[in-house]
Amino acid sequence: MAAGIILLSGERGVGKSTVCREAVTLAQAQGYACGGVITLSHTDDVQDVRDVLDVGSGQIRRLTVDAASAVVMGRFRFDPQTIAWGNDVLARATRCHLLVVDELGPLEIVRGQGWQKAFEVLRGDDFALALVVVRPGLLEQVRRKLPVDSTETLTVEIHDRDELPGVILEMLRRIVPS
Repeated sequence: MAAGIILLSGERGVGKSTVCREAVTLAQAQGYACGGVITLSHTDDVQDVRDVLDVGSGQIRRLTVDAASAVVMGRFRFDPQTIAWGNDVLARATRCHLLVVDELGPLEIVRGQGWQKAFEVLRGDDFALALVVVRPGLLEQVRRKLPVDSTETLTVEIHDRDELPGVILEMLRRIVPS
């Protein structure tokens, strides 16, 4: 497969993960194989919680934990077992039409931890189109780690976020007609 990469960027809370989920839903409804990870956010009674969705299987694991063994990054404490599981999910997500990596952030770029397997997978060609969530301040650093000629950036904003999943599906259709 010919691989293209969309860097999906936008400010915190604008709906980047929602765009990913909707793009996957549209692609799967058209018969496209999807893989990768999406970070899901919600609030319980006390704190912000992050879970990880395996796009291919639908399995969900808790990413943020309150444990001594946690990987600490800013205000978040990440479960190292879930990080390892997510990297395994990414490694197995090849041979798909739409690959999702939500997200490559400071843990991956600054600390060299987190979804490190994503960089290897994104340099390959076992997917048609990858959708990679990156905060605006890290775009250039992520671009330097990816194939230069294969990336495009879409910015999620409140006024266009509902349209972007359809735009992404159209991009996928141009690469792999249904």
